[in-house]
Amino acid sequence: MRQIGRAFGMGGIGRMRQRISVIAALLSAAGVQAQAQTPPRPPELPVEESDVAALPVLGPRVVMVNTNWGSTGARLFDGDTGKMLGLIHEAQLSNVALDPAGRYFYVAESIWTKGNRGTRQDMLTVRDARTLKVVREIALPGRLLVGTRKHDLGISADGRYAYVYDFDPASSIIVVDLVRSRVLGRTEVPGCGLSAAIGAAASLSLCADGALAVTTLDARGRGSVSRSESFFSAENDPIFDNFAVDTASGAAMMLSYTGLVYPVDASGEPKAPTPWSVQEAAGLPRASTAPLAVNWLPGGRQPMAWHKPSGRLFVLMHMGEYWSQKEPGTELWVIDSATRRVLTRKKLKHKASFVEVSQDAQPLLFLNEEETLWVLDAATLEQKHEIANAGGGTLTTFGPVR
Repeated sequence: MRQIGRAFGMGGIGRMRQRISVIAALLSAAGVQAQAQTPPRPPELPVEESDVAALPVLGPRVVMVNTNWGSTGARLFDGDTGKMLGLIHEAQLSNVALDPAGRYFYVAESIWTKGNRGTRQDMLTVRDARTLKVVREIALPGRLLVGTRKHDLGISADGRYAYVYDFDPASSIIVVDLVRSRVLGRTEVPGCGLSAAIGAAASLSLCADGALAVTTLDARGRGSVSRSESFFSAENDPIFDNFAVDTASGAAMMLSYTGLVYPVDASGEPKAPTPWSVQEAAGLPRASTAPLAVNWLPGGRQPMAWHKPSGRLFVLMHMGEYWSQKEPGTELWVIDSATRRVLTRKKLKHKASFVEVSQDAQPLLFLNEEETLWVLDAATLEQKHEIANAGGGTLTTFGPVR
């Protein structure tokens, strides 16, 4: 050992021990530092659970925009907040209506097994009004495929019957028992179109000879048709098909291309109404059908809304010639239907083709053009919301007037 000690030297062993101690201390410090620099572990996240959001109870200040043409659904908007509430999925050229009790949405739609061809299937799809999930499907023997029409599907005031307008092979109304989920039958309405529900067991149609047709159901759901005398010219001054009708009472307000208003009472035997002119209500001459005669005329796809509690009409008007009925409105006329006087004429910042009003005591007014929805205070006509990308199409509020 003494020889080994002499070879290495006692001092060399001590220095080696010192170096080992220093190295160990450095490694220990590095480990502590590395541990200190290690980020803390994130907290464990709760496990996600799948659920289905539910819509609020749909009140009168909710509006539905049904584009109906190349769209994936009808959109629901809250008029107070301007926020979108939900989307009702539908096939192209579908009609959507709400159960008067607010329990279901009914969608009259058609699909093909191969997309644009194959076996055609016509059905009335029933969706829960809160979750929008499909509750059931009722097969239909047919239906008319046409866009931007509100009155190709009607729901009775008590929610028992649906009236689906069809044109296969002739003009007819398919009656569906919504309680038993089955088709009761088909009633032909020769020369007439549309199927706006009135009362508990009747449907209103317009006819090519200028008359009204009312289809009334008996206890077994079989329909019989009664007609009024002719009161308008479908060839020279037709009526806009998206008219306003109060399902509960059978009252309706109809508007012609020249601006004649027809107050209709279809609660009993249909009678020919006496018209009055919106131009004369504004102190202007009645519009003419003569070529090149320019006047203020109603225009758009849904040019008139009716607030039944106040009796006010909201009409989209434009300056043009006869047969310019598809031109969107540049002005909004507010008319008292009782006194037949124009109360307000508002120049619109943006043209509009669709107008609707809520049926509550402080109503909202909805205007639509292309993909934009405007929400106004119906009393002051002050704009409350401008909603982009809302879709463009027929407007429906969830009150008694459709």
